[in-house]
Amino acid sequence: MSSTFSEGWYQVAQLKVALIPTTKVHKQLYRGLVWYVLQDACSGKFFRVPETVYRFLSRLTVSKTIEQVWQEFIEAYPEEAPGQEEVIQVLSQLHHSNLLFYRSESDHKAILDRKNKQTRQEHLTKLMAFMYLRVPIWNPDTMLSTFARLLYPLFSKTAFIVWLIVIGLGVETVLSNWGAVRTQGQGFLSPDNLFLLYIGLFGLKFIHEIGHAIAIRHFGGQVNTIGLMFIILTPLPYVDATQTWSLRNRWQRAIVGGAGMYFELFIAALSAMVWAKTAPGVLNSLAYNLMIIGSVSSLLFNGNPLLKFDAYYILSDATDLPNLYKKGSEQWLYYLNRWLLGTQKAESPSDNAYERSWYTFYGIASLLYRLAIVLIITLYAADLWIGLGIAMLVVSFGMWVVIPLWKLLRFLSSNGQLRKNRRRAWFVSISVFVTLLVCVSLVPIPYNIKAPGVVQASNSSQMFTQAGGYLLDANLASGVSVAKGDVLARFNNPDLNHQYELVTQQMAEVNWRLRQSLDNDQASQIALRRQQLALQEQRDELSSRLDRLAVVAPFDGVWMPAQLKSKLGTFFNQLDEVGTLYDLSSLRFSAVVTQEQASNLFDSQLSSDSELRLAGQADTTLSIQQLQLNPFRQTVLPSPALGWAGGGPIMAQRDANGSMVAQEPFFEITVPLTLDEKPELRTLEGMTGWLLIDLEWKSAFWQIRQAVLQVLQRRYQI
Repeated sequence: MSSTFSEGWYQVAQLKVALIPTTKVHKQLYRGLVWYVLQDACSGKFFRVPETVYRFLSRLTVSKTIEQVWQEFIEAYPEEAPGQEEVIQVLSQLHHSNLLFYRSESDHKAILDRKNKQTRQEHLTKLMAFMYLRVPIWNPDTMLSTFARLLYPLFSKTAFIVWLIVIGLGVETVLSNWGAVRTQGQGFLSPDNLFLLYIGLFGLKFIHEIGHAIAIRHFGGQVNTIGLMFIILTPLPYVDATQTWSLRNRWQRAIVGGAGMYFELFIAALSAMVWAKTAPGVLNSLAYNLMIIGSVSSLLFNGNPLLKFDAYYILSDATDLPNLYKKGSEQWLYYLNRWLLGTQKAESPSDNAYERSWYTFYGIASLLYRLAIVLIITLYAADLWIGLGIAMLVVSFGMWVVIPLWKLLRFLSSNGQLRKNRRRAWFVSISVFVTLLVCVSLVPIPYNIKAPGVVQASNSSQMFTQAGGYLLDANLASGVSVAKGDVLARFNNPDLNHQYELVTQQMAEVNWRLRQSLDNDQASQIALRRQQLALQEQRDELSSRLDRLAVVAPFDGVWMPAQLKSKLGTFFNQLDEVGTLYDLSSLRFSAVVTQEQASNLFDSQLSSDSELRLAGQADTTLSIQQLQLNPFRQTVLPSPALGWAGGGPIMAQRDANGSMVAQEPFFEITVPLTLDEKPELRTLEGMTGWLLIDLEWKSAFWQIRQAVLQVLQRRYQI
C-alpha cells in the first residue's frame, strides 16, 4: 500500500470522474483474495484491481470530486482506504485504458501528463517492435458459434484420453527411429526444405491459434479478431485472446493458454507416425517438418514460461500471480533501490515470502532468457539481410541500454523517494558504473576453448574377409583382448572345397598317366608334366584361399566384431568387413576446433594446464602434458561420433565415400593419452569427451569484441 498522502494530490483532488457506463466487471479469486477485472466492452481492454480499490472506483461519480469520494471512503473503510498516490496511479491507468471519463473544469494536468506519457510509451513500443507487426483480418466468432457442437467435444475427457494415446504412440515412434530423426534433421534448414518448413509452420500456427479460439468460446468468451502478425517479415496467423481475462476460473484460463499446444502436439504426434511409415518424398519431408515444429519449437517457445507466450500465462494462472513478468522486474528494481541506493521508503511489489521468491527467480531468469532470444533473433535477421540485422541491433541497444539509462538518470534526478539519499544514490550509481567499466575493459579473466573430440587408438585395423564364404564361427564377444595369430572369424566355402578336391583328383590322374608314359611316349610326358605343373599351381592358390577363410589377428589388441552374432551362417563376399582390431596400448584424443578458435591457438602458446574429460566420466579429469595442433584445415571428422547423426555437436553429412564431412572446415588437435595417473579411468576407442584448452587471460571486453568480430567474419564476411 502506498503512503496516505501525495504531493500531487492537489492537482487531481477537484476532478469529477467515473467509470464509463460500458465497463463490464468480472469478479475473480487469486490465492483466496477477491479481485475485479474491468473490461471496456467497446475497446476490449482489461484492467485488474483489488477489492478495496474497486469499492473506491464504484463510488466515483461525476457529481462529486475525487477528494469528496476519497474522504467518504476513509470514513466508511478507515483501515482499507487506498493512499492518495495509489488513487492517482489507478486513475491514470484507467484513463489510459479508456475506462474513465471526467467532467470538470479543474486542473487535471496530473492525469493528462501520465496519459501522454503512457501514449508516448505505447508509440515507442510500436516503433521498437517494427519487426512484430499485427494486421487484423477476420472476425471468427460467427464461425465458432456455428460449429460449436463439433468443436467443443475436443476438450472432453474422451478426447483427452485419445490425445494421450496418440501422443504416446508419437513419442514411441520417435524414440524407436531416433537415429533417422537425427540424420534427417541435418538438412532441416537446407534451402530445398525452407518452403515446406514455412508451409508446415504456417499451418501449425493456424491450428494453434484456432485451438485458443475454440477454448475461449467453449468457456463462454468471445473471439473477435484473427489476423496476420509479421515476425521478422514472416507472416504467421494470430488470434486476439484477450477475452481470456474475463474468465472467472483460473483453470479455465490455464486451459485456454494450453489449448494451442494441445492441438499442436497432437498434429506433431500424427505427423511422426506418418513420417515413419512413408518413403522419402514431399509427404515424408512435410510430416517431418510438422513433427519437429509441433514438438520442439512449440515447447521451446510456447511451452517456455520465461517468454510471454502460452506457458507464461499458464504459469501465472497456476501460481495465482498475474503480471508475473512486470512484478519480477519491479522486485529486482526494489532490491536495487532499497539495498543499493538506500531508499528507505522503497516499496516491494510482493506482500509475502511466496510472492517474493517467485518474483525474484522469475525476474532474473526471464531477463537473461529474453536477452538470449533477442541475440538469436538479431542474428537470424542479419542472415536474411545485413541491414535488417543492423536495424534490429540498433533497436535492441536502444531498448536494453539507452532507455534504461535514461530512466535511471531521470529517477536519480527527480524521484521524490530519493530526497534523503539522493547524494548516496548518485555516488553509488556512478561508482557501480565506473567499476563495471573498469572490470569489463581492463581486468583479465580466464579465457579458454572447449573442443569436442573422440578417443582413438594410435594403431587400429579394420578386418575384412580375404575370401568369400559362409560364416562358420567367430569371436563374438565385443571388447575382449586377443593375441597376435588368434582366429577372429572362420568361414566355410563349399565351392572352394569342391574345387580343391577336384584339382587334387585331377593331379592324381595326371600322375598316374605320367607313370604309364615313362617307357614308351616321350612326347606325351612333356605335355603331362606341363599339366601337372599347372594343376599344382592351381591347388596352391586354392589352398591359400582356404587358409584365408580364417581371419586372424595381426597384432595384440582389443577385438570389436561388426555384429557377427546375427550373421552366423550367412555368406560374406570377399573384402566384406568383419570387425576392427584396436591396439589400446597407445591411445590419443582427437579434438576439433573451429577456424576462429584455431586462430587464437596459432597466436597463443598452448598451455600444459589444459584438461580432458570423457563422456560418462565427467568427475574424473585428465591433465594434459602435450597438445599437437595440426596446421592443415580439414573437413572429414575423425569419427562419425562427433557428427549430429552420431550424437555429437558438429553438423555434418556423409559423402559418397561414406565419410562424415563437416559443413564448416575445422582444425584437429591430438592429445596422447597416458592413463598411468588415472588407473580408474575407463577409456575405449570411440569414446567422446571435451578438451578444455586454457589460453592467456583476457578482459571481458576483449573476449566479447573477439567473438563479435569472428561472427561478423564467418557469417557475413565483414
